[in-house]
Amino acid sequence: MTADVIDPAAVERLRRIGGGDLARQMIALFLEHGTGRVERATAACSSGDAAGVEREAHGLKSSAGNVGAVRLQRIAEDAESAAGSGDLSALSALVDGMSREYSAAAAALNGFLAELDQ
Repeated sequence: MTADVIDPAAVERLRRIGGGDLARQMIALFLEHGTGRVERATAACSSGDAAGVEREAHGLKSSAGNVGAVRLQRIAEDAESAAGSGDLSALSALVDGMSREYSAAAAALNGFLAELDQ
C-alpha cells in the first residue's frame, strides 16, 4: 500500500543526497505545511477563490514531488490546472481528492519517519 502512495525511491534519493537528516527534514516540512495547504485550498474552493486553490495546489504539488507522494502530486497538478483555467465545476472534487491523498501520504510518510529513526 505504501508504495502506491509514496514512491520509496524519492525517500531513498533524499537519503542519498543528504543522509537521514535531510530525508527527515523534508518529510517533516511536508507534514508541517501540508495540512495548512489542504485547509487553505479547501477554504478557497468553498469561497470560489480559484486563485487561492491554484496557489495552494501548486505548493502542495511541489512538496509532494519532493517526498515522492506521486498520487497527491498528480491530483494537486490537476487542481492547479483546473483552478488556473477557472474550471470551478471540477475544483471541488479535485480539492476533496487532494485532502484524501494528503491524509494517505501523511500516514505513509510517518511510517518512513519511523524507519529513518531506527
